[in-house]
Amino acid sequence: MDLKTSFAFYFVSLALYLIVLTAMALADKRVMGTQWLAWSVVIELVKVGLQGMADSVPRLFSIMVANELNMMAFFAMYMGLRWFVRREPLRNLALPAMLGIAMTEYCVMFVLHVPYAFHVMALTVVLLCGTSVRMLWRQREERFLVPARIMSALLSVHIGLVLYRMVLSAAAYRHGTILRRPPTDLRLDASMMFILMLANCLLILYVWFAAAEMYSAVEATAGIDALTGCVNRRALMKLAAHEVLRSERTGMPLTVVAMDLDHFKQVNDTYGHAGGDAVLCALATLIKSRLRPVDVMARTGGEEFLLILPDTDAIAGAKVVEGLRQAVQEMRAEHEECQIAITLSAGVTQILPRPDTWTAMVSRADQALYAAKAAGRNIITVDEVAAKLPRRAAGIREDESILEGRITGRAEGAALRLIRRRQG
Repeated sequence: MDLKTSFAFYFVSLALYLIVLTAMALADKRVMGTQWLAWSVVIELVKVGLQGMADSVPRLFSIMVANELNMMAFFAMYMGLRWFVRREPLRNLALPAMLGIAMTEYCVMFVLHVPYAFHVMALTVVLLCGTSVRMLWRQREERFLVPARIMSALLSVHIGLVLYRMVLSAAAYRHGTILRRPPTDLRLDASMMFILMLANCLLILYVWFAAAEMYSAVEATAGIDALTGCVNRRALMKLAAHEVLRSERTGMPLTVVAMDLDHFKQVNDTYGHAGGDAVLCALATLIKSRLRPVDVMARTGGEEFLLILPDTDAIAGAKVVEGLRQAVQEMRAEHEECQIAITLSAGVTQILPRPDTWTAMVSRADQALYAAKAAGRNIITVDEVAAKLPRRAAGIREDESILEGRITGRAEGAALRLIRRRQG
């Protein structure tokens, strides 16, 4: 296969992958990384088209404009990968400014026939590829780990090929030519064919990154309760297994809270299921706004919810939940010009020293919840086994000192009612 055939094959590949990436970008416009990669392919497609018409268009377009587009394509690639890996905008304008300066310098040097203009473009590509490799190698997100490693390797090889072409081009300049090597020197053609092969592989990885992001979004949506936006049972099991393993590995406490709305059937009977749905949505919104990003709120039944509070012991967790209980008691859910008042009861436990399981933790939290219901509802009850565990300073939350709690073991209903009279 000669170089001209390679360019034709690569052009067709670009067109096909552009269709795929455009379709994926339109399917979920929130995924900015796919849009950046699609723009990179668009720019690359125009560049390859100009290079393929080298015999019929002026060198200004087939070389200068094509190389300018080459730098822009690698910048768009970097921005797309950055969105997938870091999900943050550029912290400063240093990289875009560098790109603008390089493109301007290359344009001036090419128009004025200044030697080594090619090297300005090539060094810019090397810098963009190197920055991308450094970013990809540092990322630790599991879904992008394999494609990031493969892309890092391919971009590293690409850097080597570009540097090799810079050496060959420098030799051509020294012979007084402007990238017009002797007909017998096929090294530039061979290195370009290798670059085109790598570029085809990069296109596959573009789609891999976009597909991994879309799959993650679909998986996340499948794990969300449609009404309240809380985690559902399916996703809860996966998150719970992860948090239990982390707690066992680090020795940090892990609290589980079972919550249930009091007399929710009366709400449905009085206001209908639409009123009940309004209450559930208002409750979920309120509680999630008062939790940390690492905390998990799951809907496990009609009016039943479960909280996972990492790095939090049962006593601190109970005080946090007490603050939530007070907020819920003061909340009024709006439905058809009605203000619906609700209360909740909760049972709190934490992971015990080994052996302990997620199923056992949920069972203890449910038993503590039943004790809270039996004690009169609108109460927070702590599992007595968890309440006797020694506390760890590292497991005390920052918001614990702010919230005043009413904490008791399951067998201390009388003491609980006495505390409630004092506070109420």
